[in-house]
Amino acid sequence: MKSFRISLLGGVVCLLLPVWAAAQQGGRAAGATVAARAGNTINLPADTAVISRLVAKFDSGRMQVGDRVEARVSHDVKVGHQVVLPKGAIVVGQVAHFVAPPPGNLYGVVIRFDTVELKNGGTAALHLEIQAIAPPPVVSVNGITDQPYDGGNHVRADAHGVETLTADSRGVFSLPDVVLGIEVIGKGNASIINCTSQKIRLDRDSQIVFRVANP
Repeated sequence: MKSFRISLLGGVVCLLLPVWAAAQQGGRAAGATVAARAGNTINLPADTAVISRLVAKFDSGRMQVGDRVEARVSHDVKVGHQVVLPKGAIVVGQVAHFVAPPPGNLYGVVIRFDTVELKNGGTAALHLEIQAIAPPPVVSVNGITDQPYDGGNHVRADAHGVETLTADSRGVFSLPDVVLGIEVIGKGNASIINCTSQKIRLDRDSQIVFRVANP
């Protein structure tokens, strides 16, 4: 009888082991999903340039603290031959606060860029500061017909308007009232776009070059 009880107990344990293992595996998978949703950190060397375009029109007069500012990465960002931040990812910033000084001083919008949304739906932490800014670039045109470039009489974009920004671009281009700066917030820094007027307007597809910085 005792031997039969031991055998029966052993059989029950054998039946429960696969169920327990499946539960453990399911728990690990759920944990991995939560970790993926929580986001990772993108590791890029400091001062790495990230070239992007504004996703939507920027109008500081219609914005509030906490509003999102989004820019789409327009070039793969590589370390060596490895793509670390792919083209199409979205750099996400939030309006931290507004600087509304007395007349005659610079008005400003402070934006903290700390997140990147990837095309696969994941998010990652990456602290960026604005290195250069410009309106959307003018399309190169045929110098005779004034039509989009078709292979003849190529004219550089900056010959007819706004230059296309590169990783080496720094400062403000073709936005005469705008000044870039950095503001210390708590233990970190954030980008500030200053302007001599009380409103800052940037068109959709305006060019922004970010640089990787310490939070």
